[in-house]
Amino acid sequence: MNTWYSKSLGEGTVVYRRLRALNELRHQVCPDAASPYSLYMDAVSAETIVLFHPDQIVLATAFGALPCAQPQINGVRMIDLEYRPLPVTLQSAQVFSTSPTRAQPGAFTQRSGLAVAH
Repeated sequence: MNTWYSKSLGEGTVVYRRLRALNELRHQVCPDAASPYSLYMDAVSAETIVLFHPDQIVLATAFGALPCAQPQINGVRMIDLEYRPLPVTLQSAQVFSTSPTRAQPGAFTQRSGLAVAH
C-alpha cells in the first residue's frame, strides 16, 4: 500500500504565501524532481490542497504534510488545479533562494524583469 501525503494550504491569498514557502523548500530538498507535488481544490471546503506522491516523502514531511490514502480525484469534490511547479533552473533557484522577509516592507526588488513588492 502506498502512503500519499497531503496538507491544506488554506483559502484565498494565504495560499500564495504557503505555496512560495513550499517552492523554496522544494528547491532545497528535491531540486531534481520534475513534479514533486500537485494542487487540488476541495469543492466542499474551498481549500487548496497540496498532494505529494509516495515517492516524495522527504519533501512532504519537511513541509508538514500528513499521511493519507490515495485520494479520489473525480473532478467533483476534488478538482485538479493542473498546477505543476516549474523545473528548477538557475533563475528559479535565485528567486527562491532570496527570502521575502529579508527585504524591507514596501520595498521592491527586481527579479527576472519583474518588480516584486515585499
